[in-house]
Amino acid sequence: MRIRVMGEPDLEGVLELRSVVRWATEPEAFELLRGMREARWAVAEGTGGTLAGMVGAVPLGRVGILCHLAVRDRYRRRGIGTGLSAWAVAYLRSRGAQTIRLYSTWEAEGIYRSLGFKPVARRIVYRLECAPRETLQGVEAGACGHRVEPLLYGDLPELYGVDYWAYGADRSHIIFATLRLHPGAGLVARDATGRIAGYLLRSECARGTRIGPFVASDPGVARLLLARALAEGGRAFEVAVPGPKEHPAHRILGLFGFEGRRDRLWMEMGGGRAVSGLEHYGTTPYLAT
Repeated sequence: MRIRVMGEPDLEGVLELRSVVRWATEPEAFELLRGMREARWAVAEGTGGTLAGMVGAVPLGRVGILCHLAVRDRYRRRGIGTGLSAWAVAYLRSRGAQTIRLYSTWEAEGIYRSLGFKPVARRIVYRLECAPRETLQGVEAGACGHRVEPLLYGDLPELYGVDYWAYGADRSHIIFATLRLHPGAGLVARDATGRIAGYLLRSECARGTRIGPFVASDPGVARLLLARALAEGGRAFEVAVPGPKEHPAHRILGLFGFEGRRDRLWMEMGGGRAVSGLEHYGTTPYLAT
């Protein structure tokens, strides 16, 4: 078994691998992240050139993301997942990542723990089949001077700074790529002085309308953004909350009628600077950040 950098000739095999691995994420996510400038991908090559596994590594400055680990069934329990993950960690460290983050399936938790990753919180995926009709008016009445507007490209420089302050790393390329895939699907909240107090991105997929990233300065702003997103229509709504059970997002989504299920485990290796600023009420839909 040989672990090597993925090349263009591997793409057909990678797509086939992803189609047969149960928890491999959707092709759109892979294509978006593959377009990140410093993202790198590795494959494990078996006899006859068979692709036995793959992994992605996305550097975001101080933070690195390990993602899309997949190993073909018949090659499991041979250390391939560990080898691929170790490759990704080494690459992210070489790019200056102080903290490495991932979302783990229960099958892969043992691999990551063996490499030194620690659990942070269980991610909860919330779903709402039908948006309530009278939600927006009541929420706006208690908005305390905040207003919500469509997100414009001219807002992006300020938004990137706000997001960096909240997340602790540069997600500007992921945000911009998401907006290119789903133009006109962003909302921004501003306070009475005109400063950004939160933002929310929407994207359409086969399962409905996904919400994320979703960032706000306080629960009131989060409710305002969410109400506006629901009022704009769409199919069944889905949002993934990365925070612990005490996170205010869980209560807010419950008030809107969302129902949650436990999903992947948020794990980290190392520790960068403390994250401050706006709170994350929903992560990206691409199983990366």
